[in-house]
Amino acid sequence: MKIKKILVNLLAVVLAVAILDAFCWWFYNPVAYVHDDVRATDTVRVPNTFNSRAKEGFAWHMTDANGYNNAEVPGEDGVFVLMMGSSQLEGFNVMLEENAASRLQVNLMENGVEGFVYNIGMSNHMLTRNIANMDRALTHYAPTGYLVLETHDLSIGSSSIENAINDSYRRISATEVPLPDFLAERPLLRALYRQFMSMLEGEETSNYQELKPEYVAQYRTDIQRLMQHVADVAGSHGVTPILYYHPHLLVQADGTARPQTDPNCLAAYADACAATGVVFVDLTQEFLAAYEEAYILPHGFANTAPGTGHLNEEGCRMIAEKLCDTILMLEAEK
Repeated sequence: MKIKKILVNLLAVVLAVAILDAFCWWFYNPVAYVHDDVRATDTVRVPNTFNSRAKEGFAWHMTDANGYNNAEVPGEDGVFVLMMGSSQLEGFNVMLEENAASRLQVNLMENGVEGFVYNIGMSNHMLTRNIANMDRALTHYAPTGYLVLETHDLSIGSSSIENAINDSYRRISATEVPLPDFLAERPLLRALYRQFMSMLEGEETSNYQELKPEYVAQYRTDIQRLMQHVADVAGSHGVTPILYYHPHLLVQADGTARPQTDPNCLAAYADACAATGVVFVDLTQEFLAAYEEAYILPHGFANTAPGTGHLNEEGCRMIAEKLCDTILMLEAEK
């Protein structure tokens, strides 16, 4: 009887794990990371691999042959616009055709601008890390028109700025689940492992904290150095650099919304970009107008919380429209 009971319990455990594994395959089945050999980004996703997410938004994708979130890789005509950013640009929380890069491609084509838009946005790659990798990315993908950089955080520490300019970041680990492959491939184990690691890993904080008055002058100097570096590297590759900023909006008790932006940080970027020739695209007014006119928030999903987390379909749409207008203006000036 004891043996039978043990066998029944074991079978119940196996069935429970199988059911949870199947659920995770649909609910949260992110693609594993591998290192990018050319270091356009520190890591890429496993190429040509299925991904599904339903814990923040709902979307499923296949990574492209390079491990990024695109319908296809660059062809013989090459790249016109290369986009670099974090998971906000990577866009795994919305369907492929809804992310900012895909929408920008369509918008440009509808306005008569030919050329391929390629998205190498990657999770954990914030602005300064992308700037550190920028020269290699431009060398490898060789865009002919524009380099577009994404950020949703304007508060950057001095050490991060030095790492960006000197390309001295420690490379992001590509380690997934430290188990044999036949176990590491299970969606349930990957989800549990990532949840555990997220509790251990802290976010990088700014040396400037809330950018107190005594830090403003130094911050402005550092951001100008950073943007000058962006301009110099982009210029050496013959492309125009564009930096776009998409702020999170905070809904207040009276129902109004305000951007979670330090005005001193915003002014530092706007002035530094103007002085160095980097095109600065600030989505603040577009986001505020969308909320004031139709109560649309650019971040957050029905299965999470409004205004928080990653960009939703509406946020991606507004970004693509603003970037398209910017590129059309720049093209008209040529």
